[in-house]
Amino acid sequence: IIALAKEVEPEQELERDLGTKSLAAFSTVCSILTTFTYGLSAYALNPAFFQSVVKENDITAVPLCFPIFFGVLAISALHEVGHFVAAKRYDVKLGLPVPIPSLQVGAFGSITPLRSFPSTRTALFDVALSGPGLSMLVSMALLASGLVLTISAQSIAAFPIVPAATMKSSFLVGSIVSVVAPKMMMVPLSQPVPIHPAFLVGLAGILMSAVNLLPIGRLDGGRASMSAWGRRAASLISFLSLLVLAFYSFSGFSGIIAFWGAIVVLTQRLPDIPAVDEVTGIGDLRVNSYLALLSLALLALLPFPGGVGPI
Repeated sequence: IIALAKEVEPEQELERDLGTKSLAAFSTVCSILTTFTYGLSAYALNPAFFQSVVKENDITAVPLCFPIFFGVLAISALHEVGHFVAAKRYDVKLGLPVPIPSLQVGAFGSITPLRSFPSTRTALFDVALSGPGLSMLVSMALLASGLVLTISAQSIAAFPIVPAATMKSSFLVGSIVSVVAPKMMMVPLSQPVPIHPAFLVGLAGILMSAVNLLPIGRLDGGRASMSAWGRRAASLISFLSLLVLAFYSFSGFSGIIAFWGAIVVLTQRLPDIPAVDEVTGIGDLRVNSYLALLSLALLALLPFPGGVGPI
């Protein structure tokens, strides 16, 4: 018989009070609004869009931002599909995902609670990493595709326009741009650059996946860390990661890290529920796959040399 504290027992949907459900609904609405704002703001520097919407009050140009809006929502949904497919395979029950809004990239993904004990650490690992792993790879492909489509475009008049600093806001993003479109890396940071919407969807997806892969508490990365190295080691890694997150948050290094750090401290810092079998490990292949994804996440959150840091 194992006694567990209440906070490490799987909460059931019926146990949530009206206030918690109302907060989840509010967070969902805010996520939709911030994602739409992310798409809309991408066109703020587009002269034709600005002239039409701001000066002439003509909203017929607003649908231009829909590819970014629906693209970011699709990446977030794909992230959750990955979780639910893996959960179904291992017969793990998941609660309804609660979207988390982001002022920088529209959405941070969702908080998806466990509603049952995973049978093994392998089951917990696969359920945890299937979401951010899938969304990270698809987002990188979208970002690279957006660059290719920008280079080969016949007309860029309908493209969103972003500062060139966006290309160097992330080491991972800057590295991809350097390979696919190296001339863009030579543009001054403040110069506006037209870019295909797929690039901005991929950028949002990369950052969304990266923050969820951090080895902290109940984040996907925290669950993977607990599966890979055990509860005690994962708790220490989580604590040290929170300290680093706090340092970067208070240093003003990145708005996205500061905002995410506050959300994590308030909602996700505690360890997640254990697996039924906490003894059997997950094998080197899975551990190395998490280390690879975590490396991509850290590269995504660090600035490219000469850049100004994540959005």
